[in-house]
This record gives sequence, C-alpha cells and structure tokens, in this order.
Amino acid sequence: MRPLTLTGEQQAFLGHDPSRHARVLAGPGTGKSFTSVAFLERLASEHPDLKARMLTFTRAATAEFAQKMGDAKLEGLGVNPPATVHSFALSVLMKTKGSGLPMPLRIPDSWETKELVRPHLSRRLRAAGHRDATPTVVYKLELEMAAGWESLDPEQELYCELRPELRSAYTGLWSRHRMVFGYVLLAELPYRAGLVLEDVGADAVDLDVLLVDEYQDLNEADIKMIRLVAEDGISVLAIGDDDQSIYSFRMAAPVGIRRFHEEFDTKCDYPLSVSRRCGRAILAAANSLIQSEPGRPAKPPLVSTPETPEGCFAHLKFKSSQAEVAGVARIIASRLAQGVPPAKIAVLVRSNLDRWATALRPALEAQGISLASTDWVTQALQEPEMRRGIAFSHLVLEHTDSLSWWTLLHLTSGVGPSFIDYVWENCSEEETFGEALLRLHEVGYPYGPAAARIVGGVVKDTLNALQEIDLEAVALDDRGWAGWLLDQLDRSLLSDEAARLIQTVGQNVLATDGLETLLRNLEPLGKDLAASAIDAVRMMTMGRSKGLTLNTVVVMGVEDGMVPMPPPKGKIDEERRLLYVAMTRATDMCVLTWAGRRRGPIARQGRPNVNQPRRRSPLLEHLAIGHWQDGLRFVRDLEHVPPQV
Repeated sequence: MRPLTLTGEQQAFLGHDPSRHARVLAGPGTGKSFTSVAFLERLASEHPDLKARMLTFTRAATAEFAQKMGDAKLEGLGVNPPATVHSFALSVLMKTKGSGLPMPLRIPDSWETKELVRPHLSRRLRAAGHRDATPTVVYKLELEMAAGWESLDPEQELYCELRPELRSAYTGLWSRHRMVFGYVLLAELPYRAGLVLEDVGADAVDLDVLLVDEYQDLNEADIKMIRLVAEDGISVLAIGDDDQSIYSFRMAAPVGIRRFHEEFDTKCDYPLSVSRRCGRAILAAANSLIQSEPGRPAKPPLVSTPETPEGCFAHLKFKSSQAEVAGVARIIASRLAQGVPPAKIAVLVRSNLDRWATALRPALEAQGISLASTDWVTQALQEPEMRRGIAFSHLVLEHTDSLSWWTLLHLTSGVGPSFIDYVWENCSEEETFGEALLRLHEVGYPYGPAAARIVGGVVKDTLNALQEIDLEAVALDDRGWAGWLLDQLDRSLLSDEAARLIQTVGQNVLATDGLETLLRNLEPLGKDLAASAIDAVRMMTMGRSKGLTLNTVVVMGVEDGMVPMPPPKGKIDEERRLLYVAMTRATDMCVLTWAGRRRGPIARQGRPNVNQPRRRSPLLEHLAIGHWQDGLRFVRDLEHVPPQV
C-alpha cells in the first residue's frame, strides 16, 4: 500500500477551527477517513479538552473507522468511539426522560418486520376501510414516517401527501401497535430523537465536535436531529459527496449536503478532489458519467495523482445472458491468475442478488472459484426452524417477548391471523401482546377462535421448555451461546448454511457478551462476514459496495431496463449516481457488462424482456468512454496477458 501524504486540500481541512461548522466534500478515493482521523489526531493533540465523535451510516463503516482510530491510538484522548447515526439517536433517547420507547428495547429484524409487522398493520388498516393499504404501501408510510414525513427531493411524490387520511390512520395504529407488540423500528430512532431534542434540548449530548460521515445519505429527520444538536453549541462537520447520494428510498437526496452552508450558516468548505484509488482510465469514465447529470452543481473534477497507473475500463457486450455469465467467470479467473486476491474482486448487480448469485456461482465453481455473497444469510434467516430458535432464544431473555410469541404462532400450522387479532383485541391498555397471550392461556382463551386448542399446546410446551433452561450452565459452556442455540434446533430441519451462520457469528461474538448480543448480530454481522470472506470473490448489490476499495469490479447487467431501473423504482439521476459509486470502487480494472438477449429469472427483473433484443444502458450512450467492446474478444485478449511477477 502506498504511504499517504497530505494533499493541499487535506491540509486545509486539518487547519479548520473546531468551533465552527464545516462541510467536507470528499469524492471517491480522496482519503476522507484518513483525513478525518488526522483531524481527530490534531484535536487530541492541540485541544485535549474537546470532546469529539464521528457518526457513520453503517455498522461496517463504524467498525472500519474504529479500527483506524485504534491504529492512530486515539482512545482515551477525549475522542468518543464512532457510532452509527441510529445508535447515536438511540443514545439520545435513552439519556432523555420521556422518550416513550417500549421497554425492554426490542428492534425487530428484517424477517419479523416483513413477515409480521407490516402484514398485520396492512390487515388492520384494510379492515378499517383503507383498501389500498397493502404491505408495500405500509412500508412506504414507514419510510416516510422515519424521514419526518418529508423528502429532501421536492419532486418525490409522497404517499402521505396523496392520502393524508391514510397517514393519520397509519400513525394512530402504528403508535398503539409498537406498544402492544413491544418493538422499536431502527428507522424511526432519528425521527423520535429529533422530537425529543426539539422539546427538551441537547443537554444530554456531551460533545463539542460532531463529525458526520456520508452526510449525503441523511434524510430530513436525520438532519433535523443533527441541527438540533448543533443549536446547543456543538460544531458539526458534514463529510460526504453529493455525487454518491443513493438512498432516495429513505427520502435522502443530494440537496441535503448541498444546502449545508445555508442551513448551518457557515462558509467553511473543504473539497477533496485528488483520488488515490481509481486508475486514470476508470476515473475518466466515472467523471464522464457523473458530469452528465443535469443540474449538477459545478465543482472540481476528481483528478488522479502523477503516480496513478492507467488502469483498465471496459464496456462489454455479450450475445446472451449465458455468454455473459461464462465471460464474467473467465474474467475473474484471469484476474486471479494475474495474482489479484479473491477478496479484492467483486461482482456488483443492481438488485435481485440471489438470482444473479444463482446464475454466476456454478460458472465460478466449475473453475474452482468460491463466491461470497450475502444471499445465503438472508435465506438462512428465513428458515422456519431458524425462526423458531431465534424466537425461543428471545423468550429465554424475556418470557413475555411479544414478537417471539407471535413468531411461534405464525409458524404453527392451523394458527392463522384471526388468532393474532383475537389476542390483539383482548389486550388491555397497559398490556403487551405477550402478556395478554399468557393471561388468556391461564383462563383457557375464552371465546377464542378454533385454533385456541393448538395455541394452548404451543404455549404450554414452550413454557415448560423455558423452565428447563439453566442460564448459569450455558455461561460456563465452552461452546457459548451459539452452541446452546444449535442444541435447541432440530438439525434435520436446519440447513447447513443456517448452522454455519450461527457458528460464524458466535465465533465473532465474545461469550461474555451474552445471548442478546448473539441474536442482535445474527443478521448484520452475518452479512458483513459473508460479504468480506477473504478466500472468495465477493458478490453484492451496487449500493452495498459503497465504501469499499477493490482491485477489480465487474458490474453485470448494465443495460436498458436494468441500469437504470425503470420508474417508479428507479430515478434516472440516482441510478447514474449508483453506477458512479459502483465504478469508483475499482483501483485497477472496472468492467461493465450487458447481454444482447436474456432468458430465465434475470430477464424478468427491471423491465421484463425475455429472449428479445436488448440495448446498452442509456446512461452510457453519449459518454466519452468509448464504444462498447465485444465481450468474448476482450476475454480472449485478457487470458493471454502474462501473470504478474
């Protein structure tokens, strides 16, 4: 790795007065993390009395930044450990009385939210006469609520504005729903923190300087929370890149970071435009792409350093989807033969990761190449036996955990939504679903549905099993909580992948952290570990690649109807930024592929077009990146390049 020296732009930022707000516009590969750590080092040296903290947008980014802070030996120097925006919001809520969060705190995972929470909200709303309140609409309302019912994009059409009466009905139902089932949505935390800060101020936030990474990904509720913190005298340093704003689904937009100067009344601006990541050919193609966005504010283009190698950028056409898969496998095999480590090669797709992985994995395995993807983690967490084990484990921690009782009933044959509604309707004002279920169990489910007899058996067997758990014995077991959880499951009903997920996460969670930590990390840490396997080529969505630096990037399906995704799912400007993010992950080689014809499931995603002629992506039609090349010829030429010494 080349030693990093500070550019003039970076040195300007390091000299910033920490008592003032500032914006750092940092393009891909311009060393924002390196510069941020250097800035914190300077604070620790020159202003040891100041308390500073970095907020990031993802768990993976938080872990990476924590590692860099540790390498810089910043612990104990008044610099708090980094945190995600959502965990920061939670800390604000926990320190502030009257936050109104259901306790004990329980954040549902993706399966619980998708399979339980949203369908039930949908059913109750439709029963009240809101016939269009499908689970998809409920999800839209959830996202809009989490953004404070506002979008940073003035052209974005919000469902809550189209149907204000449905918004009101959803808000009222959801407020009771979360108390009855005892959950807190991760997405709602910044919104709720903003409401609390608005009422009581930010006295509970013991900071002087707050650095906010990936500021362009914040929505209106996130920014409101940061703004309210700043009103109590805390300096905010917004670090990000409007060209990498790709989260419109959560109501974020480039204007969030573009308007920072006006919103925080500052003229301090520090652009970082020297990219040390991308080869010159890759950078030229990426610049050409992003500069074609209509209405994009002018700013210094990304430039490479004199020692940056040329790199390779290619836009390839294959005759068919089968030829594309075979060609990509051969490209990857050639790069491995060139000495590129597997973990430094990634295949990126727009969406439907599981379909693409299913198509590509056999072609790679035929050449002895392993593919690391998060699709198997998602599938493992959907298995019924896995869900039973997770639900039972939560009940070990809290016998009345409502989501867990709900899960067990949901997975039981013969128990339908009518029984869930029966318990819901019999909850008293101060009672949770779990408490009501156990109370009704004691009195025999009076006037309950026919499924009451089946439910009675499930509840009785579960309570008996809970009584047999010896928590102290488990704590002394060398296999830890992961081994205990595997013992609770019927291995004949559990896939090898599900067992591997439990074991892998268990190996990365300290036994002293306890069962709650293991359960909380099964999904996020499992996906992080799956995506970062060091002995396999990685495959992920384009959006998930943000923040990574890779030697070789292959972006598949860059064609009309897929990249960009057609409306209403895709917005042309954001689709352009998403492709820009994907391209700028690569240091040495970036390849975009498309197929002249497609068959199978992938041909049905985006704009369905089965075995019919396809065109290159309209995002690339008029750019100064050269004409597309024949994919097969490119592969043959690549395979004749001698290995690197």
